[in-house]
Amino acid sequence: MTKKMISWLSILTVFLTLFGSCHNEDFANSETNPQRNNANFFKHINKGGINAKSGVDYISILEAYNREKDFLSTIPDQKGMPIWDKMQVVDAENATGLMIPLSDDNETMSSVLFATLDDENSIIGVRDYDNKLLENIVYSEKIDKDFREQMFYTFMYMDNKTFGNEDFTNIPKDLFVGKKYNNEYGRMRIKNLTTSTATIQQNGKMIWLQSCGVYWQCSHHGEGKCDNCMAKCHVNICYDVVISVPDGDATPQIPNTSGGGDGGGGTPGPQPPKDPCTQSGTAFYRISQQCSENDDTGIVIDETPCQKIITENTKAKNLLDQAVIAAQNTIMKIGISTSTIEKGFIFGKDASGNYKTSNIILGDSSGAQVDLPPTHTDFTAEGGIHDHTIKTYEVPSTGDIYWFMQNNYQNPNFDYYLINGAEGTTYACVVTNQSDFDNFPLTHPPSQYFSSEDNAWNPTKDIGKDFDLSEKYFKDIGKSDEEAKELAMAFVIGKYNTGMGLSKKDSNGNFQPIFVKEIEIQVPTGNTAFPFIVVTTYEKITDCNLK
Repeated sequence: MTKKMISWLSILTVFLTLFGSCHNEDFANSETNPQRNNANFFKHINKGGINAKSGVDYISILEAYNREKDFLSTIPDQKGMPIWDKMQVVDAENATGLMIPLSDDNETMSSVLFATLDDENSIIGVRDYDNKLLENIVYSEKIDKDFREQMFYTFMYMDNKTFGNEDFTNIPKDLFVGKKYNNEYGRMRIKNLTTSTATIQQNGKMIWLQSCGVYWQCSHHGEGKCDNCMAKCHVNICYDVVISVPDGDATPQIPNTSGGGDGGGGTPGPQPPKDPCTQSGTAFYRISQQCSENDDTGIVIDETPCQKIITENTKAKNLLDQAVIAAQNTIMKIGISTSTIEKGFIFGKDASGNYKTSNIILGDSSGAQVDLPPTHTDFTAEGGIHDHTIKTYEVPSTGDIYWFMQNNYQNPNFDYYLINGAEGTTYACVVTNQSDFDNFPLTHPPSQYFSSEDNAWNPTKDIGKDFDLSEKYFKDIGKSDEEAKELAMAFVIGKYNTGMGLSKKDSNGNFQPIFVKEIEIQVPTGNTAFPFIVVTTYEKITDCNLK
């Protein structure tokens, strides 16, 4: 990476000389006709992701800088609003870099705002790259290939961190060579993106760090017709994320050069044909979630978590309605209102396609645990269901969540985990984002985040603190202990990207998703030094907020 930085001085000089002073007509119009209220730009305050480890309030620093420089009136993106809790903070040795995603539809990024601060937390540069600017950069034959690849990867990284997107398209032919599963349309699938502080490098206002992820190739060796090898075809890769704040005051504006030509270094780099699955809007690198095309790669575009919880809930209901499963469930629930021993069974299809169940399994004497196995010798297990006794709450426990994840890890077909409550409630836990579901026990290992004493979240960890705070809030406003726990569990399941959804069976036998959002309200104090305090509240909502 050090060698790359040495060449960047000359690269950026050419870059800015060619394009730094160019303001096209559309951009000039946007400066005088902003389509958002810039007064609200810095009011989207959330506690997550805003501050570095040092506790610096970067939003206030940016707001003060805007009062001085009015940079918001000159950036290309005049519609997008920041998603502050998804801001990425990178601490280099002598500087800090910020990557702030902006969105004008709450579904896709409209731009990425970069800012660099010196070691005294004074801003030394701000740049905004909207989707059109990115498109013009990555398709320009006059711009260095490494920079084009880094900018595209940076947007992929930010889109993944902000919205969980893993599927990208319209990638130029000379970028990510050998990593795309469809070269015709330039499609690439990448997940589990991480960064390492050990790779951070700085040169002036520019900061680089390495991000690694897992890309999907559709054949065992990355070549030839797709053989749908699934997990065997996941390969680790690493690329640079760049906080691009070049020297110079003008925001770079690149003339529209899309349509072909030679990429940097003489490598052919024409724009690929427009992918028919491109999502509408300006995010040209996004594949439409509605696109169900199954092309020669053998890959089907995943549903979003909000779509998947609906389809998976329907499947869960259909499973419970299967005669053999329904009959076993009826037998198991006999005496549930007074039982002090948990019971459970697993279910699935045999080789002939017939549904089967295991025998009913009895839990231990604590009345708070029954171990459902992930597999069965007579059928392919698709899920399991167990009772909660009068000794426990009806809502799925932290232990249930980790057990579900363990079973799914050992058996990828184990996609449904259901709970009957002693008072008649039935809950469904389903996988909504497989990558996050796989990742959660790695980033939140049960040895640290699970309290076995009370089968709950560790109250000293962030997720445990958020659970306790939200549960207390709901109790304080009059919710029962059961409902408060239900809403608190739904809240942390969504907030901490567990990759699953929680739903409850209604009177018609359908599973209805449970979503809870966190709301932060500024309350005036009358103190000029501290003009307001932030009060956190919680609300059950009908709109899906899974990521």
